[in-house]
Amino acid sequence: MEFIFCLHLHQPVGNIEDILEKAYAHAYGPFLDVFEEFANIKLNLHISGYLLEWLIDRKPSYIERLKRLVKLNRVEILTGGMYEPILTMIPWRDGIGQIRMHKKLIKDVFDYDPKGMWVAERVYEPHLPLILAKAKVSYIVLDDHHFTAIGFTERELYGYYLTEFENYRIGVFAGLQYLRYAIPFKQVNEIDSYFRHVQKNAGNLLVFADDGEKFGLWPGTFDHVYKNGWIRSFFTYLSDNREWIKTTTFGEFIKNHKPSGVAYLNCNSYREMDEWCLPSKMVNDYNDLFNTSKPNLRQFIEGGYFKHFLVKYEESNDMHKKMLYVSKNQKNNKEVKRALYKAQCNDAYWHGVFGGLYLPHLRSTVYRNLIEAEILAEAKKDFPEAYLEDVNLDGFEEVILNTKNVKAYFLLREGGVLYELDYKPKKVNLVATLRRRYEAYHEKLKQAIPAEKTDGTKTIHELLLIKEVGLENLLHYDWYRRACLVDHVLGKDVSFLSFYRCEYCEPGDFVKEPYEAKIDKTEGELILTLRRDGHFWKGHAGIPLSIIKRVKFPLYQDKFIVTYEILGEVKEAFILGVEFNFSFLGSGGERYIELNKKRFPLTKMGAIEPSSIARFFDPYQEVEIFMRMEKPQEIWTHPVEVVSLSEEGFERNYQSTMFMPLWHVDLKEGVAGFQIELEINGLSHNNHV
Repeated sequence: MEFIFCLHLHQPVGNIEDILEKAYAHAYGPFLDVFEEFANIKLNLHISGYLLEWLIDRKPSYIERLKRLVKLNRVEILTGGMYEPILTMIPWRDGIGQIRMHKKLIKDVFDYDPKGMWVAERVYEPHLPLILAKAKVSYIVLDDHHFTAIGFTERELYGYYLTEFENYRIGVFAGLQYLRYAIPFKQVNEIDSYFRHVQKNAGNLLVFADDGEKFGLWPGTFDHVYKNGWIRSFFTYLSDNREWIKTTTFGEFIKNHKPSGVAYLNCNSYREMDEWCLPSKMVNDYNDLFNTSKPNLRQFIEGGYFKHFLVKYEESNDMHKKMLYVSKNQKNNKEVKRALYKAQCNDAYWHGVFGGLYLPHLRSTVYRNLIEAEILAEAKKDFPEAYLEDVNLDGFEEVILNTKNVKAYFLLREGGVLYELDYKPKKVNLVATLRRRYEAYHEKLKQAIPAEKTDGTKTIHELLLIKEVGLENLLHYDWYRRACLVDHVLGKDVSFLSFYRCEYCEPGDFVKEPYEAKIDKTEGELILTLRRDGHFWKGHAGIPLSIIKRVKFPLYQDKFIVTYEILGEVKEAFILGVEFNFSFLGSGGERYIELNKKRFPLTKMGAIEPSSIARFFDPYQEVEIFMRMEKPQEIWTHPVEVVSLSEEGFERNYQSTMFMPLWHVDLKEGVAGFQIELEINGLSHNNHV
């Protein structure tokens, strides 16, 4: 019997340097230290492009060791999309280009032409063989779930299969779920029992294919795998039993064995992903059904579809559609292509047990690379430009205003809000926000245990850890997207606390309703007029109320001015709040809000003494924002913080700072109005004062 041991090493583009160093010190380095000692064991290894570039630059001795192992035929290197995209989420030409770029890097570094490929998150769709074959990939590894979901049994997966699309053919191996959960968590004697059972049933091949980070970086695993000797025990076991179980590589197995047959796989990933991509309110029902079903029937219980993440999280869809828009308009320029490819790194577009979409620095990195690609692509463009286009492909047009240094996107179908604000000199989207929303795992928050109590013998899919007590107090859910120029028509009974908790009734129908748009271009400025003729609701009666906001972009200044006009037949006084949300990549350090010569942390909660000027300072993104407001009666602010799940457990994640000036409006005296000006300045790299 033969055994394929395959590791996938990956760090997302833009991940924090300390995390990469920790991953190397706790997982990548120690694993190789032990592996090198066992000369008769072979390894299959995939290293995603961003991590491989980092290792080449920061850990050259590690690369030299791998080169030696490749020459000794102990390691087969797998290719993949260069910056680990989900291939089914990006244009075909980009998928082929990403694989070719990664293959070239492997060839340049290891003098090795990879034929096998790791499929990011094992997200597969039936057309992929065409893309893979055009990129000169011969075989891939997926999960057994892809096969069992269409009727295969495990006993049929002790080999590999062929599949095709329009006559483009590839081989497909199945990594086994039992081994994913057993290695490195179960005792070696339990794994031995499984191996011997398979051998008795004439199994030719067993495939383990999973994340390398579980060998030292996942909670508790460093002590379990290395200090307590699990990996050494496992390699010793394989070495001692090599007369009946031989470690091999994908390429060697294909060379020496015929395929087991032909398989046509559907749209799928690993089983846990079936759960994560479902609508949140369906997840627990899905798990109840799965866990209470007979084991032999579970293979027929299908969950969601990966692309539903774009529906589940509108912020993911915003990034994805901007990425497609940039890809469509990019020229054949290597620098543009590399920035675009980096922006296609999959982690920020979805969320499961890993932080993913909930990590602001990953979303910010996607935008930074997309903005860079746009800047490079529009180097000879004439500014300014203003146009209507359905950028997010939802059937409704958005407004895009584009000057030399600022690009602004307005969502007409939902409040006429400013949902993306790109400051090009620093390549930052100042509104890369995320709203607070219900996640099914919030139901399990009270069952979680402190992270330090885990012993490394359970997978992250079996653990419920918590990094901070009291997180249940942060479980408030937004009913609208966090953006800028969100128009709240509030009754005088609304308190700050009820607003923060989203436990109030809003009599105005402006926040999620459509606005009409008109664009004017003069010699010195762009003018966008947004209008909604809505209502102020009292019971079942809707009293006419209109909001007009004129957004003026001076052509040669990095600012815009918004003039509000409120008119209607409302006879009682009410409050109009204009909500802004700015994403500052964290709330600590030297970031702050300044009003009336007082500095407040970005986590300031409550009402602030009104001021006509506010300053937001973020030296880490190298920007400051000045907001000038015409005599607001109140100012409310609070951090937008979510409770999310990562491999280390439940955690608090700062997403943005909500800042809302409020005006008391009484239309008995006629039309009301006020003005807000927003100016953006770039900071020098060393400006931390």
